[in-house]
Amino acid sequence: MSAKNKVLVVGAGLAGSSIARVIAEEGIKVDLIEKRNHIAGNAFDYLNEKGERIHKYGPHLLHGDINSKAVRFLSRFTEWVPYEHKVRALLPNNQTTPLPVNITTLEDIYNIKLEDESKANNFLEEIRENKLIPTNSDELFLASVGEKITNILFRPYTKKMWGVDPKELSIKVGARLSVRKSRDERYFEDTFQALPKEGYTSMVGNMLKHKNINIELKKEFNKEIEKNYDHCFLCLPIDVYFDNQYGKLPYRSIIFENKLKNDSFQNEPVINFTDNSRYTRVTKWKCFPNCKLAKCKDYTFTYEIPCPIEDNPGEYYYPIHTNKSKKMYMKYAKLAKSKKNIVFCGRTGLFKYIDMIPAVMIHIKIAENYLKNRN
Repeated sequence: MSAKNKVLVVGAGLAGSSIARVIAEEGIKVDLIEKRNHIAGNAFDYLNEKGERIHKYGPHLLHGDINSKAVRFLSRFTEWVPYEHKVRALLPNNQTTPLPVNITTLEDIYNIKLEDESKANNFLEEIRENKLIPTNSDELFLASVGEKITNILFRPYTKKMWGVDPKELSIKVGARLSVRKSRDERYFEDTFQALPKEGYTSMVGNMLKHKNINIELKKEFNKEIEKNYDHCFLCLPIDVYFDNQYGKLPYRSIIFENKLKNDSFQNEPVINFTDNSRYTRVTKWKCFPNCKLAKCKDYTFTYEIPCPIEDNPGEYYYPIHTNKSKKMYMKYAKLAKSKKNIVFCGRTGLFKYIDMIPAVMIHIKIAENYLKNRN
């Protein structure tokens, strides 16, 4: 077969799998290689012997516009189970309070009663630094909720999560968490919130079931194979590809600890540890509606320990966006433009933390642009 009729996709996560499917449906042969021994990337999940559906790389939540092209695309490969995620944050008194900040959070922290949204709005105006024009995440916290809540809920958590002071983090990092003047305790407000009925691994597996897609697991990418293909879509670290010539882009990784505990340990699906402990959050998988759980004495709780990528090599989770790292990435992005038949994809290729629905949308567009411009 001519190289002009074949495409390489590196990485079998949502990004690479979306690209592979869109291109394969246009009659183009796709070789998809994946260094891990499974598909679905960091969204990989599985049922353990108890029927708990465990997300191996931490909880993954699908949320977005119900009318989006990405939701329609994914709906071809799975049935859905409605699920609105909720998170609680640990307070110094060992009680928990809702996140994102809402009326109940304000009441819990300040030991007050706010009768309605108007009272909550007035109170927020009193406590927040409303004259501050934020330029980083720390200033955004102060401008949104003031010093006390910033000190309790955000500063310790953010520092251990990202490994840098929140003053160094891009404002976009802090902006991911909203502040509400209602009692809405949902973590997300999107019109589409659901989990794949049979899990993410099954959904991605269905996506990759196509006669034009050939998958090879446990296969590392090397630059020698590029010449065998018309085009390459690389979901891999852009700095590593270019031999770190401008330096290493910074990432945080996560180490997971699974513990068995009885059902009374926690009622919420996720608790954030906002203290100075080494953990950032714990997930109770029983709370997810696509579990197929048998009744048992103890259930699985997964604790997350953030760490430098050097402590967990190859396991990339969160790109650390600082002024320095953004400038470094732009140098690599400029270099990438000289590679006419290569597109860097995914969070490590784009050096971008992307929610799942937007990630699918971005990579559908990448595939469509390739098809449009293909000779």
